[in-house]
Amino acid sequence: MKTINIWALCMVAIFVSFLGFVVENIWLAITKGYMDNRNMCLPFLMGYGMAMLLIFWILGTPEKPWLFGKSILIKNRILKRFLYFAGVMLCVCVGEILLGTFVEKTCHFYWWDYSLIPFHITRYTSIPTSTLFSVAVTFFMDIVLKPLYNFFQRWNSGFLKVAVVVLMVLMTGDFLYNAYKMYKTQGMVRRWRISVGIIGMMKGRGKDCCVRRG
Repeated sequence: MKTINIWALCMVAIFVSFLGFVVENIWLAITKGYMDNRNMCLPFLMGYGMAMLLIFWILGTPEKPWLFGKSILIKNRILKRFLYFAGVMLCVCVGEILLGTFVEKTCHFYWWDYSLIPFHITRYTSIPTSTLFSVAVTFFMDIVLKPLYNFFQRWNSGFLKVAVVVLMVLMTGDFLYNAYKMYKTQGMVRRWRISVGIIGMMKGRGKDCCVRRG
């Protein structure tokens, strides 16, 4: 991507936001036996898309890594991907700690808590979870990003711009509205929940994942 089509890249970020919503609900369905709205009205988790853009801006891609736009000249393919993975893992750990702490200080509840997971770093990140996230991100940036970007780049430019603007406005409004709701209620914004599988039937109306501080 020598000359970046910002509209196509933004559409990739929108797709990643939707993918984040899907992935989180699949994880919840497997581990807790339910799916829910993930604090949003729309099926998009904007943080995932913004995180993808931020990682791309900081690290580039595993094939062509850089540091804030300055190329990292490493020829060994395995070493490039390992260093990229390490960089992503650092970003994930720092990002989770900052986000979790911000929500704790402003909304006065623990959005998630990894304290029971081995090798946790604060309650908001851990080596095992960050490793899983980083493997997924590295795979996406290495294998999926370019074909997906090329797919959106082939769209009619006028339609692509309108689609990006409309979806970004909707996602941003949804995010800000529900962030305000979380701040006011000091808890998760639950609009719907569907129990799935044996775990869901056993737990029934289980408690939310969040824990009020204090």
